[in-house]
Amino acid sequence: RASSSRAARVLVWLLLPELAIGLAARPKLTSAREGGSLAPPPREASPPPCSARDVVVRVFDIGTPGLCKTLSLITQKDVLWFPKMTVSLGGRTWSYDGEVERTVPQIVENAAGGPPLLTLNLGPAELSDGEIDALLDEMGSTDYTPAEYDFFYRNCNHFCTDLADRLPPRGGGGGAT
Repeated sequence: RASSSRAARVLVWLLLPELAIGLAARPKLTSAREGGSLAPPPREASPPPCSARDVVVRVFDIGTPGLCKTLSLITQKDVLWFPKMTVSLGGRTWSYDGEVERTVPQIVENAAGGPPLLTLNLGPAELSDGEIDALLDEMGSTDYTPAEYDFFYRNCNHFCTDLADRLPPRGGGGGAT
């Protein structure tokens, strides 16, 4: 028993860095890539089927001509669209605009002037609703606080990518990356 307990502790110690890396948020960006924005993806004909426990990422275009022109002037790059992402699971939807928040897909659709351009079904989540709430609380108190928000380098798209990477089955692929 002592040797199996010791072996278990050694195994946990060896795997701990890998587990921590898998749960760590990506570092906040500090610079943008070269070039302007890519063209927005064409709007999908119909979203993929989703079950109640599937992790669903929706990508909207909330860029108006005026916003894209202003962003082009600010960044000195061609900005063709402005993506807004949400993550949904079990009838709940989240995003980040300075704080981790629940939202309603119809509100984002209204702001975007229509349904999402893309809907990505990443598969079912293993986490319970309580575990998801704890994860969101942790993300909202560390890497996604109001002080961390940055319009370009730490916004809803970064948050949704991080959240989506943490929700699909462990070791089962998926994720938004």
